[in-house]
Amino acid sequence: MTIQVVIVDDHNLVREGIARLINSEPDLAVLAQASSVSGGEALVSEGGADVLVVDVTMPDGNGLTLARSARSANPALGIVVLTMHNDDDTLLEALDAGASALVLKSSSADDVLDAIRRAATAPDAFTATGLGAALRRRDTVTAAKPILTPRETEVLMRLVDGDSVALVARQLFMSESTVKTHVGRVYEKLGAHNRASAIMAAVRLGFVKADVH
Repeated sequence: MTIQVVIVDDHNLVREGIARLINSEPDLAVLAQASSVSGGEALVSEGGADVLVVDVTMPDGNGLTLARSARSANPALGIVVLTMHNDDDTLLEALDAGASALVLKSSSADDVLDAIRRAATAPDAFTATGLGAALRRRDTVTAAKPILTPRETEVLMRLVDGDSVALVARQLFMSESTVKTHVGRVYEKLGAHNRASAIMAAVRLGFVKADVH
């Protein structure tokens, strides 16, 4: 039985090269192609695919979002994330999104084909080079992450927003001295000495997203 593959990648040369590679194999065939997340969503919703091969960065969104929605809609669909991003965040996000495999664009043709075949037969078994090391690094960071109380977290979020101590006190119905106490505890737990270093630490430790201003 021929494995039907949908390819979603905004780089035409890359997408067409993958398509030629797949169509050169007797047990694989390209069912359809798209160059955007929205186009990929439409193809996945049409059905008929055994494996989705998707890039991460595209002009109208993130391929991992497509992977997540595709997995939710079709638990039996193989999903191969093909990316140039060789970092823990991308790998672990692909795992969390329900992908079957992550393969770097620098990988060999055989690695890509093997990932597609494995995804078709075992869509819920995630494979990726360096997965074990990435998981260990994540566990180390998680273990080292300080624990903030709910009130300390509220104060931290206000600091991130740029609020003054006086404004935080009014918003959270506390005295300014109490706010200063919480701020001091937040600084101590984050290893910070001022607002800027506290925000940097909060981003690094995952308390807030990196796009804060």
